[in-house]
Amino acid sequence: MTVHGVDATFSAEWNDVEDFLARVGLDFNQTQKHTQIGTISAEFAHTKTEEEGGFTYIGIYGWTVNPLREFYILDDWGSEKPGGFSSDGTPRDEVGTLTADGETYDVWKKTRVNKPAITGPSETFDQYFSIRRTARTCGTISVSEHFTQWEKLGLPLGNLHEVKLLIEAQFNSGTVKFTTAKFVVK
Repeated sequence: MTVHGVDATFSAEWNDVEDFLARVGLDFNQTQKHTQIGTISAEFAHTKTEEEGGFTYIGIYGWTVNPLREFYILDDWGSEKPGGFSSDGTPRDEVGTLTADGETYDVWKKTRVNKPAITGPSETFDQYFSIRRTARTCGTISVSEHFTQWEKLGLPLGNLHEVKLLIEAQFNSGTVKFTTAKFVVK
């Protein structure tokens, strides 16, 4: 991964990986909920290449603590759109839908048991996914709107640890370049 030094722009390349993550963005001190920090949004534009197979996620990624939660807001993906199954083939629970930035997102939840997390190598935590129905390579993601709507759907969040632009890939090769990557907190 190469960070370009302008806002959160970066590029990354991966080759025949089992699991690859590259992310740039905001770090927090785990003492405040999103409502105490302000309204968070991200502007982005990217290009990508990818071999068939495996999966690729592109969007927002982060964690909260107390409760421990891992979250994804996916606005783009590789050859296969993510949905009701995790990369390990186990099902996710469908929670509902939300509307943000003029588009509908499907919301999923997955409880992970004895998995690595930011707090240790063997934790139990929930993952939340907002998956845009139509992929896009540029735009604005209203991160706080997803947080608010998740909570209305019964998906509680804790104190923020991080909110970052993400590329995650498994079992494939490819490249991504974020030519625009900017976070705004108001």
